[in-house]
Amino acid sequence: MPTGKEPGRITAAEARSRLVRVKTSDAVAESILDMLFSGELKAGDRVDLDAISRELGVSRVPVREALVALERDGLVEIPYHRGVFVARFDAGTIREGFELYALLSALTSSRVARSGDPEVLAELERAVAAVDEATEYREFEECEREFRRIINVASAGPRLRATLRGFGGLVPVASRLSMARSVDIERRLVHQEYEAIRRGDADASAASAVEHIKLLGEYAVETLRSRGVIGDEPDDETGPDELLQALAVLDGKRGKGKRGKGGT
Repeated sequence: MPTGKEPGRITAAEARSRLVRVKTSDAVAESILDMLFSGELKAGDRVDLDAISRELGVSRVPVREALVALERDGLVEIPYHRGVFVARFDAGTIREGFELYALLSALTSSRVARSGDPEVLAELERAVAAVDEATEYREFEECEREFRRIINVASAGPRLRATLRGFGGLVPVASRLSMARSVDIERRLVHQEYEAIRRGDADASAASAVEHIKLLGEYAVETLRSRGVIGDEPDDETGPDELLQALAVLDGKRGKGKRGKGGT
């Protein structure tokens, strides 16, 4: 079981330390998301670019870049010449992000299962071993992300990879909210998806990806509700079967769940 503090909002010093490891605008986006997930920023609030720049010790340029990325996620609104404001933020916002990511991840996972590429399978085997060996939350997250990256790179074209990278803010940051309770379940689901890929069962690998990512979304919703950040509005969750039906239409492979001999 990983040790270390339970994931929560990072301090300004921790945010600055991230800047040496990741693109500055990505670190800024994560910091703003932490403010949103802690309740420091709420729907309708104006986002103060200068205050964020001062707190993180960066110029306004990466802050603007981060806000543009968050606008693509639907988390902020930037009306022309009127500043930046936090957009509607509720359970539906969180779920939509995770459901879209689940759908695209199921697509790439099913493609890898059908391809049966031995080099990709070897990479995934090593990634799963690293997931098993991870003892710290951050290490576990990075190993799990590497598992997903291998799948996406192996099966997605440039446009799909670019779209998947667009989930680099909301989904991973929200996933950390409940990592203390989800690690053991996530390990099981990573193994489940890998085994389905290894035996060439595209339907099962897609279903595992959806189950995993939707679970993280629901944990994020529960955590934010417990913090009072989002309310108890009626649930509007999309079921796993609905997502898999959408995947079947998108991928055009209904009825072809397992690869044939020779990995085709």
